[in-house]
Amino acid sequence: MARIAVLLLAVTLIAGITPIAARMATSEIPPLLIPLVRFGTAGLLLAITARWLGLWQPVSRRHWPMLAGLGFLCVPINQLGYLVGIKEANASHAGIAYALVPVLVFWISVALRRASLSGRLAIASLLAFAGATLVDVATSQPNPIAGGVSRSMLAGDLLLFSAALSWSLFVVLSQPLVRELGAVTTLCVVFMLGTLWHVPVAVFEWFRVREAFSIAAIKWQGWAGLAFLTLITAYLNYLLWYVVTARYDLTRSAVVTNAHFLVTVALEAVLFHQGVGWIAVVGSALLLSGILLATWTRPQSQSYKKEARHDGEPQTSI
Repeated sequence: MARIAVLLLAVTLIAGITPIAARMATSEIPPLLIPLVRFGTAGLLLAITARWLGLWQPVSRRHWPMLAGLGFLCVPINQLGYLVGIKEANASHAGIAYALVPVLVFWISVALRRASLSGRLAIASLLAFAGATLVDVATSQPNPIAGGVSRSMLAGDLLLFSAALSWSLFVVLSQPLVRELGAVTTLCVVFMLGTLWHVPVAVFEWFRVREAFSIAAIKWQGWAGLAFLTLITAYLNYLLWYVVTARYDLTRSAVVTNAHFLVTVALEAVLFHQGVGWIAVVGSALLLSGILLATWTRPQSQSYKKEARHDGEPQTSI
């Protein structure tokens, strides 16, 4: 459990910094060009990792349809919502959107009968949702005319919610492949196929912005954000995430790592002077309550252990 705790902490901190890096990258680079570099590079690094560590598992013909679908979901769909959304909204709202992931993952898992209905985890997820909603309200920029949330912020929030939904589906649907092929092989193939899916999107984006965009004009903030998104998040952190979920309860892991939202809000408040008032504090308290409730454990019954064993363990150890 100590090793799992360290991994969860690492995933949480990196995930908390990721929206800040995405905000830096999208301020200098057109959002729809980023996934081509991000996931193409991460996929190649994962392929090298798999060969170097001897973790590569053969991919049979029956795996390809699901892998292709996951690639489409992970790269073009998810990144459209995430990167365009974060440019229209802000970094803390990206963290807030992903605070909904525990709720979405839990109910998707229950709907697919991959998890048992748990009142405790349901309440924990709802607390996290309520807390995220309050902080969302507290960190929204007012419209100077209408007195509400600006149109760009609303559009960004909707895109970020779509990203959270697609990510939740990706997490749940990819678990059988992770258990069968291992995390490294699964991620490598998904990222490479997703990059291929994204090529037409990137080509369209390039022709759309080619007159206004210059690679030479990218400042260090843009390069640093892209490097973090690619090497730390898409390569290292996604790998760590699947290591955790392959060995630990999926719904509980999702709620625990949801704490990355607090890291994002704190960093944005310091770096970009984002105001944080008492409503955000109350929302954060609700979110922490949900995390504490979700991570409270009790001895497993023998039937639960048998069920967990039936679900299968990963074929590789990472």
